[in-house]
Amino acid sequence: MKKLILSMTVAIALSNLAILPAQAAGPKPYTVTNGNKLDVDTYKGYKLYRNWCARCHGTYGQGLAGPNLAASLNKISYEEFMKTVAAGKTGQIGMMPAWQSNQTVMQGRDNIYSYLKARADGAIGEVKPEKMQ
Repeated sequence: MKKLILSMTVAIALSNLAILPAQAAGPKPYTVTNGNKLDVDTYKGYKLYRNWCARCHGTYGQGLAGPNLAASLNKISYEEFMKTVAAGKTGQIGMMPAWQSNQTVMQGRDNIYSYLKARADGAIGEVKPEKMQ
């Protein structure tokens, strides 16, 4: 009986460890130098943003058919951003599609967030970014 209880305790502890990375995940830090040079991951986020998001949210996140994401990221949490990208959202005027079936977007949404957070924080303006060397 003691072995069974010990085995169950270990199994529960290991299953809790398996979910820790997801719970501990958070926004990646970004680095901007000289007003437009981005670290590698943030630059990847910019490139993904331009390919998948800019048609609705504007070239630099300033808003078009979709809202101004450079301003929105100061109002919503990282978790809400991640959920909205995955599941989509219906707004007052239109709707944002769910991107959960697009592996490129889903795998790069942390980087997209970093780019948009740099815009929201004013670390980079409405300028074409470059990748740091």
